[in-house]
Amino acid sequence: MIIGSRHHLNAEIARQTRLSQAVARIQTEISEGKKILAPSDDPVGAARVTQIGQAQANEKAWAANADGAAALAGRVETALTSIGTAVDRAVELITLARSTTMSAEDRQNYASEIAGLATDIAELSAQSDSRGQPFFANGTPLSIPVGKTSALQANPSFESVFGPAGSDLVSTLNAAVAALQSGNDTAIAGSLTAVQGAQERLTDARGEHGSRAALIDQVRERFLVSGLALKSERSDIEDTDITEATPRMNAAILTLEAAQASFVRINRQTLFDLLG
Repeated sequence: MIIGSRHHLNAEIARQTRLSQAVARIQTEISEGKKILAPSDDPVGAARVTQIGQAQANEKAWAANADGAAALAGRVETALTSIGTAVDRAVELITLARSTTMSAEDRQNYASEIAGLATDIAELSAQSDSRGQPFFANGTPLSIPVGKTSALQANPSFESVFGPAGSDLVSTLNAAVAALQSGNDTAIAGSLTAVQGAQERLTDARGEHGSRAALIDQVRERFLVSGLALKSERSDIEDTDITEATPRMNAAILTLEAAQASFVRINRQTLFDLLG
């Protein structure tokens, strides 16, 4: 009788210990917001969470690169817009200078303005970002990685925008200045043709850069969508569902309290029986 009671007592203590552990476990899940507290809780889920975590870390770095590329592309676009405005003005001035009604003084004034435009363009062409990355790359633009096997270019080459050395946009404008100062109609006509050619090249470069910027935006959007999907999947696997866990914890607490009360009542009776 005593041995049987002792066995029942040990079994009940063990059951209540398991109930207490279950309550503590659920409380931890709720407080930490995670239902996978150790890999052994869900080996498959834990492995997937590790994979997702690595993917999130990679995409965070790649997304930062894409953001940097977008920032550089945006500043290049601003510079290209300013350069385009300056070239359009230069074409307008040279066209005016070809008019037979223009005086030599007018041509000199136009030449001075074009010289100022050339100086502005030279300064714009030499700009670089905070990391020292030139807006207009010498040679092939830097490739910015945004994936294991993919990369972006955020800026054009110098030559694609301004032309080859020796006959670049600034040199072409300076040649136009000299033509206007000389008053030679043939030289002025030739300079207009040359600047218009540079204007067309710049238009093409701006179109290509627009496509480049659009691609960067697409990549950034892709990372945004992918990041949300990974976050959602990870949450489904490892995050605690409070609306489910709270009732489960309350039920476990009620079960434990009932077992404890029953345990006290039964063992009080057993003690009285033994004494009797």
